[in-house]
Amino acid sequence: MENFVKIQVPVTISYPALESVLRKQLVGEYIPKPSEDTNATPYAQILDVGLAGSSSGTGDIILRVRIRILRTILKRDNVDLYVQATPGYDNATQQVYIRRFNMQAQTSSRFYNSSLEVLVNKVAYNQIIQKARVNVQQIVAGELTKANGMLETGMELKGLKLTGAVEEVRVQDITPKSNRMFLNLELQAKMEVDVFDLSELLPA
Repeated sequence: MENFVKIQVPVTISYPALESVLRKQLVGEYIPKPSEDTNATPYAQILDVGLAGSSSGTGDIILRVRIRILRTILKRDNVDLYVQATPGYDNATQQVYIRRFNMQAQTSSRFYNSSLEVLVNKVAYNQIIQKARVNVQQIVAGELTKANGMLETGMELKGLKLTGAVEEVRVQDITPKSNRMFLNLELQAKMEVDVFDLSELLPA
């Protein structure tokens, strides 16, 4: 008899693994991105990004963006922007994205910090926050392949043997921790259940 069965699979992703993806997407970008329609000088260029868990314990992450200011009125060598963000997951695109955020600049000048935060929040949202999306399709596909490999040969569980195939994988929950991010995957599989030891199913 075939039944649809849902299996919960916890997956962890290290922050350095996420950082490497973000660096490829963001480092070298100009803010705002140069356009063929205008000759305006960009405000800044992204030099580096870093990622860590938040010490606030609220399930947030800290995204550090190091930029070089290019405009004369705010010109400095390098400035670090810190984004306290709440991550979310889009099952349609299989991407981790930033759902809510609060951005702060950290320099020795309070006025400079305020001016820079207004500037960045106004012109950099689409390039920093919207582009800070990490595709975890390969990770999800890896778990799918692993699960199907076990089910193809038959997976034995307490008097039962399960055979079949996983048809859908969805992320049910995403939880940032201090040193890594946890994803809770739900695998929906179409299975055939073979009972080979009833004694294992009876209460002790």
